[in-house]
Amino acid sequence: MARAAVATKQKKKPADFKRPKRKVGRRAAPAANVTSVGITSRRINLLEQSLLQDKSHASQLTHRRQALPELLTQVGHYNGHVRQKALQGLKELAGQETAANLRANASVLLERFLPTLLDEEAVVREAAVQAWTSLLPVLRPSLTPFATLIAVYFCSGLTHLQIGVRQDALRAIGALVDEAPELLREDAGREALARLLENFRDLICAAQTQGIRMMNSYDLLLGEEPKTAKKDGRKNHKTSQKGKQVKTKKPKAPSGALALRFAALKVLHKLLKSVSTDPGHVSSGVVNARSVSIPMTKTLLLYPKPRLVASGMFASAPLATSGGVKIAASWQEKVRALLPALLELWLECLEGSADALSDAHVEHMMYIVECTTAVVSANTDLLTTASNGGDDEFFVAALKLREELLAPESFPMLPSASESLAAASESLGVLSRWHGMNAALAKLACEYLRVPSLLRGLGKEVSPRESLDKRVREYVVSTLAKYTKTTELRAVASMQNVLQPLLEVITLILERHSTVQETNTDNIGERSILLEAVTQFYVLCTPRSVSFRSCTAFVVEQLEIALGGQQRQRSKLAWPMVMKWVVCFGNFLGQLEPQHMELGRRSILALISVLKQLPTEWAAGDQMDGVLTNLAGFFDLTAEPSTEKTEQKMLTRTRFDALGAADQLAFVALVYHVPRYPVHLLRALASCCKSSRICSEAKSFLVDILFQRREALDLAHFVSFLVSTALAPVSSEEQLQRQQSELVDHVCHTFVAMNLGNSLPKILAPTLAKAQAREGLNPVELHTLVSLYRTCVMSASTRSHETQQQRADIPVEMEREMVGLVVKVLVEHSASSSSHKVSEQGASREQERLLVEACVSTLALSEANLFSSFVDELLLPQQQALTLARRLRVLQALVRTSDLVGAFRRHQNHVTQSLCKLEQQYAGEEDVAKTVRQLRGDLGLLAVGQDIGDGDVSMK
Repeated sequence: MARAAVATKQKKKPADFKRPKRKVGRRAAPAANVTSVGITSRRINLLEQSLLQDKSHASQLTHRRQALPELLTQVGHYNGHVRQKALQGLKELAGQETAANLRANASVLLERFLPTLLDEEAVVREAAVQAWTSLLPVLRPSLTPFATLIAVYFCSGLTHLQIGVRQDALRAIGALVDEAPELLREDAGREALARLLENFRDLICAAQTQGIRMMNSYDLLLGEEPKTAKKDGRKNHKTSQKGKQVKTKKPKAPSGALALRFAALKVLHKLLKSVSTDPGHVSSGVVNARSVSIPMTKTLLLYPKPRLVASGMFASAPLATSGGVKIAASWQEKVRALLPALLELWLECLEGSADALSDAHVEHMMYIVECTTAVVSANTDLLTTASNGGDDEFFVAALKLREELLAPESFPMLPSASESLAAASESLGVLSRWHGMNAALAKLACEYLRVPSLLRGLGKEVSPRESLDKRVREYVVSTLAKYTKTTELRAVASMQNVLQPLLEVITLILERHSTVQETNTDNIGERSILLEAVTQFYVLCTPRSVSFRSCTAFVVEQLEIALGGQQRQRSKLAWPMVMKWVVCFGNFLGQLEPQHMELGRRSILALISVLKQLPTEWAAGDQMDGVLTNLAGFFDLTAEPSTEKTEQKMLTRTRFDALGAADQLAFVALVYHVPRYPVHLLRALASCCKSSRICSEAKSFLVDILFQRREALDLAHFVSFLVSTALAPVSSEEQLQRQQSELVDHVCHTFVAMNLGNSLPKILAPTLAKAQAREGLNPVELHTLVSLYRTCVMSASTRSHETQQQRADIPVEMEREMVGLVVKVLVEHSASSSSHKVSEQGASREQERLLVEACVSTLALSEANLFSSFVDELLLPQQQALTLARRLRVLQALVRTSDLVGAFRRHQNHVTQSLCKLEQQYAGEEDVAKTVRQLRGDLGLLAVGQDIGDGDVSMK
């Protein structure tokens, strides 16, 4: 009973509020709803407030009014967002107009900035990469001393444990290679570059060596499951799933680890492309150089033998010290160590069929091929000296790459699609990436063909049908033929991505053939086939297309090789093909744009070289007619472009007057080498000489060229060209008037040098009479007429002197018009400074002075019939005595001119008789009588001087 009572005893329920027990000597606990009023303070020492800082002396401020020192301080702040804002402020300073001031603080700036590229927070690294991209163009001139420091930070970023840091380091390296490639190529040194290449090799090698699992769930979803997994899966699957159809295979995308390797490969491709150089270019441009242009020097040090220092991957190892040899050797080893990693990455990308490859895979596989080409090209000498390559790891890797990349089933590489699908895809430009891949493989094949030891690898005999050289040639020719047949393919936007690599491959093939010492019939035939394939595509392109300009640059380069240099005898070109190129040159010059002037200059020089060696039978063909027509359209300036029509607007970029002065001279030089000069070409050239937008040197040069080639011109056409040039309208600008006067003098000298005799006055008489009949002629136009009249007199005098016969009279009408013009000029533009007709401006006064001098020189050249006619015309009786007095003053000024002393002495009697008649007719006019007396006195002094001179001669 007691046990049952204890078991059934109920426990007490807890109270709703617990009452704390108070103990003696202890403070009572505060209530829960009591607010503490205690204050805790801390002392902060502020030197100054940022709002009160005087930043007026700062050269650059951000929109938050932060200067460079404040930003550099915040770059090292413990808060990531503060560092991000500071880096954004540096980017803002780099984009300002005064960004060049940052170069003065480049040392401190790089010391604070470079660690941010390795920051642990992604937002800070993102801001750092953006700021680095903006700072590079500004700091580029000042980065040379810090190249090694920058390379050290890059190596640290590439070996960082965080993947994000490695990715951002790759972005920073890519930005540097794009903006300043010489910093890593030359300034950083070989040792730093070797370490950088080693880090790149570690990044692109297999993922297992990096501790990263290659395949993940995303890869399993996209790719094909292994066979073992399929077998195990069938046991667990239900029987209802066995009948399901297999899904089509999708193009696999790069996984996370492969994406990092692809990013490293892309930057490595940029780096190798910037570091490596073309061996052919180096040998022709550096080794053979024997002179250097030094524009700003007064002292030139001469050495008995030039020492050429090569930079980049082709620089030889220094042999001065053992340390230097070790560094150079490590550099070469790092370059060669890239081949196994590239081969492994290629094999991983090529798992499966080509149809399963995505665009990213194809693009980066092309990078692998181009990187391999750069490495093989840099070590050609080493591969050539290798005997069998049994123990050489680099040689074995090169052989394996040849087997994988250049096998008959691998090159050319195309997806296994139907012909219709391929044609449809090609029309959309989808398969251009495959052509880029095959072009890269063709370049690699050209590098392998330069090393015979690589083609004998592993003792395998290669049949002629499967020879590498033949496959490269067939691929290039077939691809060009495919695009030649279809107009739609040539109009594809990605056409340039296909054409340019093909032209580079052809250039490599032709360079390899040019190095062969003996002439090989097969090489000549292969060269002709390749050039003919390019020519057929070239003639079908439009002159304004990018493909046309690429072909033009290629053809110009081939002409430079064939028409000059030591290999001229082995590089002869067929004239039918060359004439097609000449026609394309003419089309290109007719559609030339200012931004392509460098290519235009090269085309001009190549065209001149061809025309100098052009056979006679090709100079009179229809193709040359088309070239001359294009040249005439280029030089023709008579058709002013309209601002309304779009087609006419396009013509403004192809006109000859749109070129600079130096380019105008270069293009005018082409006229000398033209085989013939049709009428439309001379008209176009005459329009150039009439234009005020053509420099005076080009006009004078053109006149000299046509004078030298006058045997190839019709005389009437040439004279018409010269006359139209001299009588061109004159602008009111002072400089243009001076240039026109100089050109007229040059034309007059050319007329005299033609030695036409009395024929010239007869030819020019109608034209000069028509020009003189115009009203409102300015001094420059009057000077032109007087100069042409004087030229006619000089031409007739020159012929009569050579034949020792008395000069026949010039046409009577021409003599009358010339005398009337001279009298009009001398009366209206008197040399007296007190005349109110003389302009107060210096330029007009100079033109009038030159005009009067031209009239005086014309009278000095004339004979009795012309001078006497001039005196009679000048002293004709006038209705007003003031007019006659003015004419007498003109005669008085002429008497006192030293150039006309001989003429007045010869015609003194005639002048005296004319004065006597005037004195009798105007006996009551004091002004006339006074001037006549002065003239008689001047004539008397001339007679006395003549008598004294005759007496001195007789005494001697």
